[in-house]
Amino acid sequence: MPLLLVAAVWLISNNEGYVLIVRTPYRIQISFNFLLAVFVLCFLGLHYCLRFVNFLRWLPLKRRSKKETLRLRAGNAALLEGMHALAEGDFEKAEASAHLAQELIQNSDLDKLIKALAAARNRQGQPLP
Repeated sequence: MPLLLVAAVWLISNNEGYVLIVRTPYRIQISFNFLLAVFVLCFLGLHYCLRFVNFLRWLPLKRRSKKETLRLRAGNAALLEGMHALAEGDFEKAEASAHLAQELIQNSDLDKLIKALAAARNRQGQPLP
C-alpha cells in the first residue's frame, strides 16, 4: 500500500498536462490532475448519494420489521409471565397475561388457553384439565 501511494504521488507530481475547454468566447484551462480529482470526487459523491437514497428507501420496511419483532418479544414475555403465574396458581394474573399475549401475538391457541383459564378460575380449587 505505501508503494502504491508513493507511485501515485510520483505520477501526479510529474504530470504537467492540462485540459483546454474552448467554448466561444470562453477558454478554460485546468490541470489534468485537477480534472482527475474532480472526476473521482464526483463519482464518489454520486455513489454515496445513491447509497443514501437506497438506505432511505428501505428504512420504512426495517422500521416495520423492528416493531414486529419487539411486539412478538413482548407477547412472548407476557406468555411466559402467564405460565409462571399459572404454575404458582394465580389464575387471574395468568388470564390477564394470556389476554395481553393474545393481543400482541394473535394466536388461536391462546384463545383456548384463555377459555381454560377462565374455567379454572371459576373452579378455583380444582386442578386444570
